[in-house]
Order: sequence, then C-alpha cells, then structure tokens
Amino acid sequence: MPYATWSQLWDLITKPPATVAVYLALLRIYFTSASIDETKDAVLSQLLEHELSAEELKVVQEALEVFVELIKRERSARTNIRELLKSIEKNEYERFKSALYSYLRKDVPVEEVRKVIYTFTTLRGRVSEGDKTDAGSYKISSYPLDRVTIEVIDNDCVIKGFNISMKRLRELGFFIPIEARTSSEIGLTIISLIIPAPYTDMDVLKLFEKTEKVSVEKQVARVEEAKVVSGKFAGVKPSREVLEGIVAEALKNLGFSVQTNVKLPAKGGDIEVDVWGVKSVGNAQFRVYVSCRNWDRDIDRTFVDHEFGRVLQLNQLPHLRILVVKSLTESARKAAFDDGFFVIELGEKATIENAQEIYSIVYNKLKEMFIGIAPEKIMKAIERLREAVELLEEVM
Repeated sequence: MPYATWSQLWDLITKPPATVAVYLALLRIYFTSASIDETKDAVLSQLLEHELSAEELKVVQEALEVFVELIKRERSARTNIRELLKSIEKNEYERFKSALYSYLRKDVPVEEVRKVIYTFTTLRGRVSEGDKTDAGSYKISSYPLDRVTIEVIDNDCVIKGFNISMKRLRELGFFIPIEARTSSEIGLTIISLIIPAPYTDMDVLKLFEKTEKVSVEKQVARVEEAKVVSGKFAGVKPSREVLEGIVAEALKNLGFSVQTNVKLPAKGGDIEVDVWGVKSVGNAQFRVYVSCRNWDRDIDRTFVDHEFGRVLQLNQLPHLRILVVKSLTESARKAAFDDGFFVIELGEKATIENAQEIYSIVYNKLKEMFIGIAPEKIMKAIERLREAVELLEEVM
C-alpha cells in the first residue's frame, strides 16, 4: 500500500465504523499476544457480526490497513508500542467513546444497561493496574481457575456471577473483543475479554436515561391524544362518519388539506368522495382519494370494481387511492392490489369507543407509506399522471 501517515489515519476515522475498528485493533494489540495481521482479521470478523454495510466495511478495512502499517513501522523503529497505544487511546478518547456509543441500542430498558455497566465497573476494580490502560480499558480471563470469571455455555461466553452473555451484549450494540488461546503450560484454552474504557464511563447511562424520558413523554402524549381523538367523535353515531372523521384527522396530522363527503366534478356528473386530501409538493399538488366502508362484513370484489370505476370518472384523478375497511375477501384484496389501491384493513368496525385504536392504525399505516414515498417519487407520480391525463384527452 502507499506510504501511510498518521494524518491519513485521522482523516479515515471521522466516521464511527472506522473509528471503532481502529480502537478495537488498538486494544487487541495492547492486551493480546496475537500478531498484528491476526488482529486485523479478528477485528474485521467482529465487525461483520454487527451487520455493517459493504461500504462501511470497505472504509473499515482501509483504516485498519493504515493503522496496522503505522504500528509495524513504529515497531521497526523500536518505539514502545504499549506506551504509544495508551497515548493514542487517551488523546482520542472522546472520539472513540462517541463512536462506540453510536452503536448502542437506545430502545432497551435502562435497568438492563445499568446491570451491564455495573458488571464492567465491578470487574475493573478487581483487575490489577498492569492489566489496565491509563484510560481504564482492561482485560479479564478465565484463568487462573480460582478466579474464573468467564465460562463457555452453548458456544457463548458468559461472565460468571453476573450472567452477562457476549451474545446479548452484541445484540445491545456493545463491542467486546474476545481472545481464545491454548496454553501449552496448563493444557487449557484461556478465554479473555477486553472491556473498552467508555463502557465504564457513566456518560453511557445518560444516553439511555434521556431515551427513557422521551419514551415516558411519548406515552403521556399518546394518552392525551387518545382523549382528543375520542372526544372529536363524541355524539357521532357509530356509522360511516366515525371512520371518515378518523381518516380525515390522520391525513390532517400528516400535513394534508382535507375534505369529507365532498362532491367533485366528474364525467357524467359530480361524484361524492368520502375523504379527499391535497398536499403541496414543490409547485404541484399531491391528491389522495379515500373510500371508507365501516361495515361489519367483509368487502367483496364488486365494491372494489365499483370504486375503481368511480375514480376513473373524476376530472381530477388522484395520485393515490386508498380503501379503509374492516376486512376484504381474498378476491377483493387481489383486485384492489391489481387496480392500484392502497388498502388499510382494520380488523373491526370503527366506533366511538375504539376511535383511538382505529386512529392509531390508520395514522401509522399512512405515515409508513408516506415515509416510504420520497418527495422525488411523488413528483414523478404527479408527472406521470399529468401525462396520462393529457394522453386520454387526446384520445377522446
């Protein structure tokens, strides 16, 4: 490879994947007896377990190659490698910490994270100073036998006394380097775990406490939203108006201007539409047609065919057509799909009592769909529809 420089390395580790890779390599070189090339392969294997993309792995590999080349050169120059590594960890600690934290899952109970941090902090207190870096990273091993800390259960390493498994730590987003080596002196395979210093830093708990606070706030907001949504339909008969009102409310909260039971110009006379939503996208308008059927029984194919014909009669064709129903027959579901309808099946009839639950289903389904349709795609859909209308006018 071209002549590597330290400045080149710092430029490469501006993103979390490369930063984590170099940090894990640094710790492995400091704490294990593996060769530098073996270390590089071990780090790559570990990162593969965390489902990085091909592009991320490419950057990781480049950063590792530069780091390995620099360490080899420093070793040839008789530099004290352990002191160099401790110095790098100390000077780049905040960078390493930020990168590690970015991979931690924030959707787990804070108490589970507290247990992990408590385990790591407690074990660090039992390690001699010679097995720690200045920043606080350390290594624990399954030997000597009178102080066994690690055992292998079902091909997974588990920290004894704390019941912390490496598999679960990977699921939570923790990077814990593992070394297994066979000792000819005692005839045993010794398992070692390296705990990066940022995992014993109390800042890690702030990430989860903040997330937990946001989660509580969202729950309170949902309760308040339930009161508001249910209140909107108080006094409304449990008929189609309830469902239309719920759909209209969901579209409004997604940024649409909405009309219900509106009569729109069509070929042969006006057509009444249950819910009609319009949203500005750039200099154009994105139109949504929604047909609601708040029936106890399944909707059959006849209804779908009828709705398809109604849509084609409109002077202003919608860019998106939606059916909101309790349920569809199999043939109706296939016809709806073939005719280009987006279908929301609720599983039950909408009433005042279940208005919040129905609203949540409708809102979340619509939100997922609109998030999946990028503005660029919407604009293309609008343009395609405009061209189709012009072609129809030419034919007619």
